[in-house]
Amino acid sequence: MLQLNNSDNWELFYSISQGAVTIAGITAPIPEITVPILLDRHVIAIYATSSTAKDTWKFAGFLNQRLRLGLTVGGNPDTDGSRRRIWLNRITLIILPKLTPEYAITFTVPSWFKDVSYSIYKYVGTENEPIETILSRLESKIDAIA
Repeated sequence: MLQLNNSDNWELFYSISQGAVTIAGITAPIPEITVPILLDRHVIAIYATSSTAKDTWKFAGFLNQRLRLGLTVGGNPDTDGSRRRIWLNRITLIILPKLTPEYAITFTVPSWFKDVSYSIYKYVGTENEPIETILSRLESKIDAIA
């Protein structure tokens, strides 16, 4: 079982702030934000803020998991994994599937945001073994006995 309530099990992984750009009186939406470091932990927490957000805004965008497949189709070896909603001014706990040992993340920012900040925390506490690993180990032991 994860010990999510132990603050020693969390580590700030990355923080980023981004603002919209206004050119000739036209404000362009904030483009997709790419985190330049790969993650190897699949339990993360995101805290999103915006200094210009209205009090009624609750949604802060999407976190997109990007996986490297080893296939290069159309010149791009990455594919989308999971996509999760991020809440504004709240910690959003995200448990991503363990499809690859490492993955990248990007953020899709709502088009109406003038600025946004994301803080990414990774869970560094002990994670229990997945049931598949336990079953595989038991199967190997049974095969060895037989």
